Amino acid sequence: MSIELVLIPVGIAVAQSVGSMIEKHKQGGNTYKIQTVMKRQHLLQKAIEQYGCNVHEINQQNYRTEIGDIKIYFQQNEHDIFEAVFDESVEQQDALEFLENLHSEYKYLIQQETYKKLMQQASQKGLELESEEIQQDRSILLTFNVNTIGR
Repeated sequence: MSIELVLIPVGIAVAQSVGSMIEKHKQGGNTYKIQTVMKRQHLLQKAIEQYGCNVHEINQQNYRTEIGDIKIYFQQNEHDIFEAVFDESVEQQDALEFLENLHSEYKYLIQQETYKKLMQQASQKGLELESEEIQQDRSILLTFNVNTIGR
């Protein structure tokens, strides 16, 4: 008997409309913030770095990165979800495009973490990897043989 699993780099559905994700930053005056779908600090940091930007940790809940002379701040809200804070001089469309690219990288990193955990636990659960195929959409098709000996 075999089992097929597909790891898709989608992971997170955004339930909010783009318009509701943009909010004027109340304290900064000349800034606005956009809620992201990112919660894991280490993956956010890695996604920013893989996007080609340096990350400066202000504290565990706040990061700053720069693209050229544009500074972007990431801060965790009360729900532990990161919000990106942009200066009003940055066009909102450009900010959304940057975050969309960052979300893609973040989702890919979640897929990689899931893959590693799955592969580590598979043999413990009596699963033997039969085949692995990486699809064009970056999803991974895994086929496992179920080893029932010893159960």
